[in-house]
Amino acid sequence: MKLSREWLSDYIDLGDLSDDDLARRMTEVGHAVEAIEKHGADTVFDAEITTNRIDAMSHLGMARELAAALGRELLPPTIDAMRPRIAAPNANPGATIAIQAPEMCRRFSGLVIRGVNIKPSPERLRRRLEAVGLRPISNVVDATNYVMLALGHPLHAYDLDRLAKATIIVRAGAVGESMRTLDGEMRRIDREAVVIADGARAIGLGGIMGGAESEISDSTRNVLIECAWFTPGVIRRTARRLGMKTDASYRFERSVDPNDTLAVVDLAASLIVENAGGSREPFIDVVAVETKPKSIGLRRAKLLEQTDNVVGMLEAIALFRRLGFGVEETGDGISVVVPTYRGDIFEEMDLVEEVIRFHGIDKFPASLPRLTTGDIRIDTIAEAEDSIRDILSGCGGAEVVSYAFIHSAHNAIFSAENAVAVTNALTENVAAMRLTLLPGLLENLVYNRSYGTRDGALFEVGRTYHKVSEGVREWRRAALVMFGSIGLHWGDPKRPVDFFDIKGIIEQIAAKFHVGLTFSVSDAEWLRKGKRAVARHGDRVIATAGFLAGEVLQRFGIKGDVAVAEIDIEALLESTGKWSMAPVAHVPGVPMVLGLTHGRELEYQRIIDTIRSLEIPHLHEVGLRDRFVPDGEENQVKTTLGMWYQAFDRSLTQDEVAELHGRLAARVASLLPVKVLS
Repeated sequence: MKLSREWLSDYIDLGDLSDDDLARRMTEVGHAVEAIEKHGADTVFDAEITTNRIDAMSHLGMARELAAALGRELLPPTIDAMRPRIAAPNANPGATIAIQAPEMCRRFSGLVIRGVNIKPSPERLRRRLEAVGLRPISNVVDATNYVMLALGHPLHAYDLDRLAKATIIVRAGAVGESMRTLDGEMRRIDREAVVIADGARAIGLGGIMGGAESEISDSTRNVLIECAWFTPGVIRRTARRLGMKTDASYRFERSVDPNDTLAVVDLAASLIVENAGGSREPFIDVVAVETKPKSIGLRRAKLLEQTDNVVGMLEAIALFRRLGFGVEETGDGISVVVPTYRGDIFEEMDLVEEVIRFHGIDKFPASLPRLTTGDIRIDTIAEAEDSIRDILSGCGGAEVVSYAFIHSAHNAIFSAENAVAVTNALTENVAAMRLTLLPGLLENLVYNRSYGTRDGALFEVGRTYHKVSEGVREWRRAALVMFGSIGLHWGDPKRPVDFFDIKGIIEQIAAKFHVGLTFSVSDAEWLRKGKRAVARHGDRVIATAGFLAGEVLQRFGIKGDVAVAEIDIEALLESTGKWSMAPVAHVPGVPMVLGLTHGRELEYQRIIDTIRSLEIPHLHEVGLRDRFVPDGEENQVKTTLGMWYQAFDRSLTQDEVAELHGRLAARVASLLPVKVLS
């Protein structure tokens, strides 16, 4: 906001301060001066005033701030001008004002001036308006703009002779109602807008802009000045809905003083009579809802605590009195009566901030804040989620975040569970809470494919939502999709993603949490037969993995194979057992391989379980080295297993290992439908 030094001097003596000193002091109390401009003999300060300080967006408001900051009093004419005024009870006001919507307008004050002569404003008034960026129009209109910038409360002047029945009615808009505003635009009004109407029609949008039908013109002779207080939320919503941002709406949206309307009308009337002639009639003051000042306590202990014993209560009392607040001492501190023009102060800490602001933040000793940690509790699930993210990222996955609201039909593809429905969903695409993370990942896959990404892996760690007897339960999950081709190194030839890629990632995550897994065939119909599995720890399902069935790919419009996996994080954590350390051998071990040929119906898990059940001495590890399906032999699989034999007290001889390995091969051949390769 632009503030004139000459104008400020009407309210406070600034004669001994240079422009730089004045700008510095304004900045120190929280109103940063961004520029200083010369306008003839005057100096204009361009200050950045925070939106909650609507009281400081006027010359009187800034003078109050400077009076408190400089330890000076406001000049006597200012104090006299702001004294409350009361309309004479038996006076004939010359116009009628009624408030029919008290929830939109608490107070509406007015005054009639008869016999004005419309002409340009005096040079002094025009110069001040131009200095702060306003264009002078006429003596009546300029008076209303001048008073708004002087006292901070918007007001409006109507041509009284153009008001039907000399009546003002404050009401809610009617359905289908419209009016032309001062900017020449036809505005459609609804029930959410506050309307200023006369005896026949709408003549203004309350708190935003007046109407063209009653504006001041060169032929105006009788004027009705009005100043009101409107509910901030009503003005904010109406201005946003209509796309209208005015100086008036900016102030009303942030709650101006509800108790200065008579003083505002009085000053405007004095200027109009002085510059346009005419005679003023008694005040009209309609109060639908009375607004009283707040009383807030400030404890001495609280003030000392927050100011590190730098500011005492006597300094605080003196400051509040300079600000115009009422102060009364109590047993443990003071009770402060906050004027209604300070709508930004609500609680004790706000009073402390006022004291700190004027004392000077730079005058407090710099020190690190006291830190109390309290009980430190590890968020096990959050840490597990981060660990899973690290593993999936390390395996080449890119993390995505999908909406928890999805199409209800997508839930039905992956689960028969009854999903949580979204009440009043905007579209059917967000009508249900997700039961699985896979739909969001598949939609991201489709999106990336549409931009030419043929190969990749996407994962998400998030929550699914399930109905339970006591309401809705959130479940922590992780899911992964892999598509296209894969290569270990950028220079290596790529190969299509296969089942073992995604199975290996699940095993790596389980190993991180020391959870042993067994894999078996899954019966999930959304996965392709022959390429689907479920991972368990005991009887608890940890993960499901495989290739999506053709009908699922078709539903999402995906061409090509897609491998997917979904992990139940909570089940994974519940399966984590006690960790123990194993001794480190001081002698080398001996690697061996076992080649097997078998039918496709023999599961790999059955082979591993059989070998582990034999309890071969010194056999510590067994795992897959290679799996191969010969061309033309689709029903035969060649599986190569890797073995690790090791003793902790001595080195095993080659003959010992060969004997143990031969015994193992013979037992496997006798227990399973396999042929051992020599």
